[in-house]
Amino acid sequence: MTDPLGKIDDLANALQELRLHVGPADLQVGGRKVNGQLYISLANSCLRNRAALLYGGMGANKTTLVNLLGSAFTGLSFDEIENLMVTGHPEQTEEKIVGFIDPRQWSCPENLASDERPDGIRVLWTPWARSRWKVINEINRFPSGKQNLFLELLAKRKVGYAGETLQLGDTCYFATMNPDFSSTYPLDEALLDRISISVPAVQPDFLAGLALAEREEEVSALASSLPRFSAEEFDDLPRLVADVHLESQVELSIISLLRDFTLCERAPAFDKTQLSGGSKPSRGLCSGCHYFNNPEACCWQIDEGLSDRVRQDLRSYTRALSLLLGLKGEGKIEVLRAVAPYVIWHRVSPSRTMLERPPYYGARRLEYVRDLVEKSINRTLNERGGMNMIFARAVDGDISPGEAMEELSGYDDPIAALDYMKALERMV
Repeated sequence: MTDPLGKIDDLANALQELRLHVGPADLQVGGRKVNGQLYISLANSCLRNRAALLYGGMGANKTTLVNLLGSAFTGLSFDEIENLMVTGHPEQTEEKIVGFIDPRQWSCPENLASDERPDGIRVLWTPWARSRWKVINEINRFPSGKQNLFLELLAKRKVGYAGETLQLGDTCYFATMNPDFSSTYPLDEALLDRISISVPAVQPDFLAGLALAEREEEVSALASSLPRFSAEEFDDLPRLVADVHLESQVELSIISLLRDFTLCERAPAFDKTQLSGGSKPSRGLCSGCHYFNNPEACCWQIDEGLSDRVRQDLRSYTRALSLLLGLKGEGKIEVLRAVAPYVIWHRVSPSRTMLERPPYYGARRLEYVRDLVEKSINRTLNERGGMNMIFARAVDGDISPGEAMEELSGYDDPIAALDYMKALERMV
């Protein structure tokens, strides 16, 4: 078997040389810059049962890129992959998406082979339902009722119809989404939480436009020149990702990042994911709170907390992108810095007061979340070093919980007050 990572590098280079993808190097990992739209899509291709959303205006190479990657990773032709895709519109029915009842079992059962004659209902599943590479094009053109179908699919990894169930197995999921138009619908918050990562897709800039102008062949013809993965190589990619080791500082930064967004001393069980209705930071919940208006605290700047799925997604994409960039030793904390905003920004609603200020001007939500991520990780690696050590010593039994609580009481940090202190109280 050939080296699948080397083949991924060849694929990325071929996409650029053939002018099938010429996006800017807008994702910085340490001292290296790569194209975020491409490398996050490649990272998702190395994982299973994660969903990547490509968001941007028309003509930003969202759907074409995903179909090109699908052709390369599955070995199917570009046209075959394109035919598998489900595209959103209000009249798209469940029968067209996942399957329908085989009418032959009642109208002409004699046309079925003896081993095909079921005791119950027989469902003919669509090629999209049976595929391990699922693309939902323009997902926000589906109304909320149809969106529930995809929510169930991502949550249960199986799909049901007419009492029959199809197990989906390990699958790559991609979705594309255009900005709000007259024919689009808001995405359900629960569905957004099931989308693991979201990357903006931008229109070709001036230089990219010149490069695309030199492309004379059709996309489907050029796609046949891309490297192809065997079934064994495609199946081996998740194992390679799982073998990537994350250092303790990365694991601690991931957990602390979630807690920074989720902890709230005024929420039930100090958990901001339980807030609803008018009990939001943007609705006055934080007025008079000790941490309110502290620029280093993230809790009051975001309405929602983050579910544990975010922790899993952060670990998965940090590993996958580290694998793609060839990072075998230290340095994965820089990958976490780069990838975390894309895992979080579509799941939260920032404070409008803060977002509308310079340099965000109400539009740069990803950049706003990126700055919050940077503050959280820097705080974990620097100011929190002492309190983390105190808590670890108490857990290891080197000092008593009482001694640790006395030392931690001097730290003005929500994690110290609402996580470490509460955990130590249970140990007394």
